[in-house]
Amino acid sequence: MLIQTDARHRITLPPSLGIQPGDAINLEVLEDGRIILIPVEAVPKHQMWAWTVESKDAITASLADPRPSIEVETPEQVAELAKRWANAD
Repeated sequence: MLIQTDARHRITLPPSLGIQPGDAINLEVLEDGRIILIPVEAVPKHQMWAWTVESKDAITASLADPRPSIEVETPEQVAELAKRWANAD
C-alpha cells in the first residue's frame, strides 16, 4: 500500500485498518529505516502493578491451582482459613 505525507508530514491510514481517531499508536523506526505502527492501549499508572511479570505469573499460577474455591461468609471461617494458609506449602 502506497501512501504519501502531506505538507505537515502527516499520513492518512485507510479505514480498513480499524484505527479510529484518538487511538494510541506506538511508532518504531527500525535500524534499516522501516517504520512500524503498533496500536496500543494505554494503562493508567495506578493499574501498572497488574502488568508486571511477577503479577502475571501469580495470576497464571492461581488459575492453574487445582484446589477448589472456598466461599467465606463469617469471621470464624476467615480465621479457620487463615490457619490453613499459615500451614500451606
